[in-house]
Amino acid sequence: MVITRAAFGGLAGGFVSIFTSWLIVGVLFHRFQRATPATWRSEGPKQYALASALNVFTGLALGVLLGATGGVSAVAESSWLVQGLVFGGLCWVSLPLPMQLTGALFVNFHRGFVLGSILDSLVTCLLCGLGAAWATA
Repeated sequence: MVITRAAFGGLAGGFVSIFTSWLIVGVLFHRFQRATPATWRSEGPKQYALASALNVFTGLALGVLLGATGGVSAVAESSWLVQGLVFGGLCWVSLPLPMQLTGALFVNFHRGFVLGSILDSLVTCLLCGLGAAWATA
């Protein structure tokens, strides 16, 4: 039952992250893609729908992970807010951050885009962690 609640909470966080991703990558940092035009494929509804589905899947996966592991035991006495932020932050530091930085070493991304992408993945992980922690509180 805890895993199910955490999964739904993570899904909610993933759904919200669709809109924050649009704001961060699509509005605030999108202009940096123009600096390296040969790096990018064309964008359209199909790509946006798939990216949105991946955000929701990220929320589901982080929710299941929180539910299955019990979250962050080091802050077990803390509020759901602190637990969600710590869990989401640790998830971000352990996977998306190093992978994005490694990719940026080899792919011709503009530094501004890399910064926006890193910020986007941080916000996504925090939202999903918060949603899952809230749902299991």
